[in-house]
Amino acid sequence: MANPSAGRMRGSSRATVEGSLRESALKVVPVEAATQEGVAEALREALARESADTARVVVAGGDGTIHAALPALADTGVPLAILPVGSVNVLARDLGIPTSLDAAIRVAGRGRERQIDLGYANGRPFALMAGIGFDAEVVRSVAPDLKNLIGSFAYVARGLQVLASYPQTRFHIEADGEEVEAAGWLAVVANASRYTYHWRLAPDARIDDGWLDLCFFASESALQTAGQVVATLGGRHSAHPGVRHLRAKRLRFHCEPDVAVQLDGDPAGSTPVEVTVAPGALTVMVPSE
Repeated sequence: MANPSAGRMRGSSRATVEGSLRESALKVVPVEAATQEGVAEALREALARESADTARVVVAGGDGTIHAALPALADTGVPLAILPVGSVNVLARDLGIPTSLDAAIRVAGRGRERQIDLGYANGRPFALMAGIGFDAEVVRSVAPDLKNLIGSFAYVARGLQVLASYPQTRFHIEADGEEVEAAGWLAVVANASRYTYHWRLAPDARIDDGWLDLCFFASESALQTAGQVVATLGGRHSAHPGVRHLRAKRLRFHCEPDVAVQLDGDPAGSTPVEVTVAPGALTVMVPSE
């Protein structure tokens, strides 16, 4: 399954990639989907024609394409192999998958299997994070044409615009029975330590520990929010006033007013939202060494 508009796939021949996969002793069956929404169904149909004992799903794309494939792979035991040709490739980096396409193809063919956790937000799986509030509003409002033109920089540009006028929200959070209520602008439920680029909002999060890590930015003023943003960019947010960290297996969010939700960088509706963890729900191919 390849996203032809993802990063390096724009300059790569799909036939060349498929040929390299065959050289890694894989029988290649191309899978097509007209939209991101159709990826999971196309994969389910393809997997129904294959043996679950020998099948392997190779996704050439970024985190959005991987996210679209998760419903077809969760709890199946069918390994996911990632060719990280997207703009940022957060999941691949977290798993130690090489950014070199040739090296990633070797991992797809001859790597080892590893079980990782998945999160679920209102029943929808995610691999990296669920964002509630500011970042989800940025994701929701980025114009697709701008994203196709300048890639991940579209989120930076839009983020600066949204931050200037983003209002405070009253968050009501329940985390394994512990309740938190405060004004804030962002909550991120992390399944992995990486958020984007080199930023780690929840540096202690592990993608295979059976837990979710919450990083909540409580703030009463624009000045406090600005200070938290600066601290986050410098990796110093954990000690900043108003930033709270919790670990839980089940979290519920109610906001006044309701705010946007994003999963792995894709829009996912709005609050209220319930987030849970499914330990070991996804099998992935990672380097053998």
